[in-house]
Amino acid sequence: MDIPLGKSIAQPKRYAPEVLAAVSRNLARSTLNIQSNDFSGLDRWTAYEFFWFDQQGRPQVAILNIEIDCASENLVESKSLKLYLNSCYYRRFDSALDAENEVSNQLSNIVQGGVRVKLLATEHSDNLPISLDDLWLNIDTSYVSGKSELSAKQGSRVHEKLYSNLFRSLCPVTAQPDWATILIEYRGDKLIPEALLRYLLSYSEHSGFHEACVESIYRDIHQLDGIDDVAVCAKFLRRGGIDICPFRTSTSDFKELSGRLVRQ
Repeated sequence: MDIPLGKSIAQPKRYAPEVLAAVSRNLARSTLNIQSNDFSGLDRWTAYEFFWFDQQGRPQVAILNIEIDCASENLVESKSLKLYLNSCYYRRFDSALDAENEVSNQLSNIVQGGVRVKLLATEHSDNLPISLDDLWLNIDTSYVSGKSELSAKQGSRVHEKLYSNLFRSLCPVTAQPDWATILIEYRGDKLIPEALLRYLLSYSEHSGFHEACVESIYRDIHQLDGIDDVAVCAKFLRRGGIDICPFRTSTSDFKELSGRLVRQ
């Protein structure tokens, strides 16, 4: 079988449906003497890392639920599916429905059978603070910036807790994307939320380990004039069944958000 599993394959830097690979269900069924008409059912895939942009350049994130009819001719190879879904970062969709339809059509062509795709909200029952993700920003997928985006409104003293599900960085070893929810608590002059979100999005093509990314964010915010205390926590999604959640704080008053989030 010509599939990407077990091979060193670079993460696409453009929308790449051609990376999807099929595996015939009959390969295993014929060996086990199993007939497809012996049963009915589906294969459910849950992708916790689905990120794309709308036509206005606004970043979007959701949990992607995929159901593939077990009567389909093929199954989709797992590594190829991850590579494909990650490539959607470089595709602009008209709407969430457009994203669902595009992924569904591509997978239907691969598996040669019924596919149902549904985008799910990321929050659900998570007890999270103020979201930055609804801010109206126009961001190009090639956007690169840094701490120069950060700014605070002097004289407007606040104590705030903020978060974003849109954080992405790159593994410095494999160059594969890592995804996280970033939580920030601070006291001092009010951070400009649009500038903060642009700053966090600037890590999308940044190569760094989880811990180093969090320490960089912590330093850049804490060094701003007017910021007294800050804490940064990154709830990174699991790899190999392990999630990493670095937490850095300038004061014992700020506590880490315990437990896993929905996407973890």
